[in-house]
Amino acid sequence: MRATVARYAGGFLVVLLLASCATTSLVDTWRNPDMLSVKPYHKLLVSSTGRNINERRVYEDVMAAELRRHGVEAVASYSLMQPDGGDKVMALDRAVKLSGVEAVLNVRTTMIEQKTNVVPGYWGGYPGYPDFWYPPAFNTWNMNGYYGTGMLYEPPTVITYTVATMQADLFDVASGKLTWAASLETSEPGRVLTVSRDVARIVVQSLIKQGLI
Repeated sequence: MRATVARYAGGFLVVLLLASCATTSLVDTWRNPDMLSVKPYHKLLVSSTGRNINERRVYEDVMAAELRRHGVEAVASYSLMQPDGGDKVMALDRAVKLSGVEAVLNVRTTMIEQKTNVVPGYWGGYPGYPDFWYPPAFNTWNMNGYYGTGMLYEPPTVITYTVATMQADLFDVASGKLTWAASLETSEPGRVLTVSRDVARIVVQSLIKQGLI
């Protein structure tokens, strides 16, 4: 009987974790072997591509704020680049020159997919005295064996959730080369402020660990 209860509790816990706990995590990082001698950057241009203007501003502002919190001068690209139209390469080049940055940090979403998790159902005996909860005052079933059934059925639970894959890339301005890259995953892409804070924290900590800021 205790095994039955444990099975229920385990399944319920999985449902709670998938339904209510959303996380952003670092999947992998890459460092350009040709850029290992680069000195730490002190001024970055932060950009976020492939988003609407409102989401872009949130991601750039949050990332810039996190960088500044660690002593890095950071500039949000939207303050220097037009949101729509025009030559993006020329606009980026102009923003880099105006800001006088040493590197460009870009964050973008590369893929969004739906995933499904199935918590198996259960079919088993009904708990009774004295194994678990049945009141000790009643040592036999009443009401015709509790409505004539001695079985429990718990149907399978199907949970569908969204996972977004994100990419963070750091480009060296002097050489134009990609210095560092990271892949991240989040299970709550629609919560822009929450995800942007998590991404900023993870990315900045990784850059510090790599000695790039």
